[in-house]
Amino acid sequence: MSLRKLLQHRGTPLFATALCSVLLLPAHAGGLDQQLSPAEKHALRDFSKRVKDYVANEKALPVQKQKPTTDVAELEERRVALRLALQQSRANAKQGDIFTPDVSRVFRKLLSETLAGPDGAKIKVSLEHAEPTAPPNFSVNSPFPNTNGQPIQSVPASLLGNLPLLPKGLDYCLASKTLALRDSNANMVVDYLPNALP
Repeated sequence: MSLRKLLQHRGTPLFATALCSVLLLPAHAGGLDQQLSPAEKHALRDFSKRVKDYVANEKALPVQKQKPTTDVAELEERRVALRLALQQSRANAKQGDIFTPDVSRVFRKLLSETLAGPDGAKIKVSLEHAEPTAPPNFSVNSPFPNTNGQPIQSVPASLLGNLPLLPKGLDYCLASKTLALRDSNANMVVDYLPNALP
């Protein structure tokens, strides 16, 4: 099945997965990191370590490796199985485990400065005209809240260009002013940052 046909299955999380933003720019491409203190840079390194640890934990799970498929129902079954395994492996996970207070302050600063910069007006217009956003009722370890099949709001790369790169399988998503860290393989909220945007 072609990617176009897969995207037509709007009632499945696969559609949402395809529209969620993946940061492909170099970390801190816009140069705002030059304005960060050593402590703030340390916080971003800590964030990157935490997301790498998360991905390493996911890869270590005893979820059976299976052949590639384009069957939407089977893909969803695999997604649910992975999500259940992740939930069990991090049963005590809570908001702030990855977006720690120090990390949260740096993310808000970078996002705020980006919106206040020369591209800020264009970014705000882009956000206003983006796909309908999922409701920001996030819960760590829960499915990303797009249960009605609505697309996940795509995030302008220029907004996220100063944030750390994410390992494959994780992406940043927006719902209102909340920034979520989403496991695209499991369609699961890993952590989230309330009031990420000013």
